[in-house]
Amino acid sequence: MNEQPPVNHPLFARIYARVSERVDARGGAEHREELLAGLAGRVVEIGAGNGRNFSHYPDAVTEVVAIEPEPTLRTRARAAAERAPVPVRVVGGTAEAIPDGTGTFDAGVASLVLCSVVDQATALGELYRVIRPGGE
Repeated sequence: MNEQPPVNHPLFARIYARVSERVDARGGAEHREELLAGLAGRVVEIGAGNGRNFSHYPDAVTEVVAIEPEPTLRTRARAAAERAPVPVRVVGGTAEAIPDGTGTFDAGVASLVLCSVVDQATALGELYRVIRPGGE
């Protein structure tokens, strides 16, 4: 796994938190609902941001491990996790170095994040590694 530099963008985090609420009010919430529909089992979500996806995970999801590198967004994601309808564990880390074993998840979610990762190919390789064969 690649060692990634720390991520700390508090201004972006505050702006993103405000903008994401407006986006959800204008149709983004429906997009999130559609994206997550049908998922089941253990799910890894990279770049969880402020946790806007958490309320949209279906009941068939047994656990979400949400990875967020930015401390301000991670704090907001942890608050959102407390209100989620499914168990969510928010951890620090990057998409390029997912801290779980090979094949330990049934599905992976990358929503509005690949534009901001340092190395997209490595991030997608990490998702492929941690999702079980036949997973989503």
